[in-house]
Formats: sequence, C-alpha cells, structure tokens
Amino acid sequence: MLRGIALDPARYPTETRTQIIGPLAFPKQTSIISLRRRYKLPVALATVTLQQSNRKRILFVDDEPSIRLTLPPVLAENGFEVRVAGSVPEALLEINSHSFDVLLSDLNIGEEGDGFLVVSAMRHLQPDCINLILTGYPAFETALQAIHNQVDDYLIKPADVDSLIATVKDKLVDRSSKAPATTNRLAAVLKDNSKHIAAQMLDAAKHDAALSTIRLSDEERIDHLPKLLAMLVETLQPGQKGLSKETVRFAVEHGKKRSRQGYTIPMVITEYRYFNNVIYDLVQSQLAALDAGTLISEMRSLLNSVYSLMEKSLEPYLTTRSSTK
Repeated sequence: MLRGIALDPARYPTETRTQIIGPLAFPKQTSIISLRRRYKLPVALATVTLQQSNRKRILFVDDEPSIRLTLPPVLAENGFEVRVAGSVPEALLEINSHSFDVLLSDLNIGEEGDGFLVVSAMRHLQPDCINLILTGYPAFETALQAIHNQVDDYLIKPADVDSLIATVKDKLVDRSSKAPATTNRLAAVLKDNSKHIAAQMLDAAKHDAALSTIRLSDEERIDHLPKLLAMLVETLQPGQKGLSKETVRFAVEHGKKRSRQGYTIPMVITEYRYFNNVIYDLVQSQLAALDAGTLISEMRSLLNSVYSLMEKSLEPYLTTRSSTK
C-alpha cells in the first residue's frame, strides 16, 4: 500500500520490510531512536548523517540503469552531490543513512506507484527535503495522488535536463526564501478561472467533429457556463447538500435548449465530458494553490453534481421519446 508500510513479502524480504517507514505508522513526535527500536533497524540505518559539504545533496531513484548512469553526472556538474538508488529498498537505505535536500524519484520503480512509497519515507524522516516525482503519464489521478502524498512537484518524462535542473534550483530557493504559500478552496479557483474555463470549453466544442456540425455562435455555445459554474460553486459551500431546485430547473432547460438547437443525446454527454476535462486540467495546473486537505472530497462532490446535472439535461430527450411512442 502506498500510504502504509505493508509490503508484499514476495517482493521485499523481512530484513528489508523492517526498514520501510510509512507516514501513517507513527506520530510526528516519533524519534529516530524509537524508530530503530520499534522496527529493529541497525544503528547505522536509523541515523540520518549530517553532511559537512555545502553542496546540495540529491537522492536520485530510478530503476532504469541507463538513466542512473547518465543523469547523476550532469547533476554533479551543476553543483549537486548525488546519491543513486535503483530500487525501493536501496532508496530506503539511503534515506536512513544520509541527509538529503532533494529527492528525485521515478513514479514507477519496479512496480506502479512505488515512488510514492519512497516519498512517504522521506517525508517522515526528513520533512525538510524537497520531493519531486518523475512520471511518463501525467494523468489527473497521478497528480491528485501526488498532492495527497505531499509531493512538491512532478516532472514529465522524458524531462529536459536544463528544465529539470532549473526546477530543482527554484524549489531550493523557494524553500529557503519564501513563507508557506496560502492555499485556496476549489470553489475559489473555479470562480477565479471562469473565463479560462469558458475559453477552453469553446475551443473544445469548435474542434469536436460532431459538435462543430451544429451551427451556433460562440455565445450560444457557452452562454450557459457562467450560471452553471455559479451553481456548481454553490454546491461546494459548507453545509450544502445536493442540487437546489433552481439548479435542477436550469439543467432541464439547458437540455431543452440543446434539443431545439439540434444536439443529440451523445452530443450533450460530450459537452458535459468536455466540461469535466477542462476542470481536471485546471485543477492539475493549480495543484500548488489548492487546499490538499479538502480537494479530494470537493472534487468528488463536484463530479457528482456534474453527473446529476447531465442526467437532468437529458430528461427532455427521454420525455420526448416517450411521448412519440
């Protein structure tokens, strides 16, 4: 499991599993000495060594030998001291044996999502370390898991080396010079980006093979969005349960309007799907500014509301079909 310390015995032997630290296993006040006693770690593994070097130290974790051979020398040339691990057990040994300023880990180290396990260990033992994940497929679910596991940022593979180094340096500067960033609730982000959402929706509709066959002005394609967003923001307010009667009526009227304009049922579904995709992309781009503690529950509530609105927008189509039989 990514959030705990339970590991498949077939993958990790007993002596390795006793070294794996999960963020939910102990209170924040747990000391290194108590960890060593509790998990029977050798003294050498339970001690985070203070380094005398002024060079920032990076732990690079990747199961691809070619990358482990090529990237560390480049990082070293740019002023970093680099230690390398090719597996989760090797990474955990490094975390227990040395102090680091930056963790740069592949998302999938042998098994899918193993990079988050390494981040969890680093977060517990070295909370000031910057944690960066390398991933080849930046899906929304990956980004959401990243924020839940307190990853500072994630980079897309194949990563441009100059960009990677710049990101690492920027994160180090941010850590030392900036106060903790304030976070926003999802409702505030939706309100602040309403024009962006409308622009993305319009672009998606105009480039869709089916939707573009319906001759509408730009305004007619997106004139429902301001009210739709306002109603969805309302559903995210504390204490709000379900859709209001006004919101339901709006969704039904939107379905009637689309029917008169020539939209088919699949077209209405496509329109709502594009809306979901635009929200996903927006959240992914705003991860650093969003409140991680509430984001997952708010996204669940938002998506449930969107699906309910879509069902209401389809009711006029179903009613028309029933009346014609």
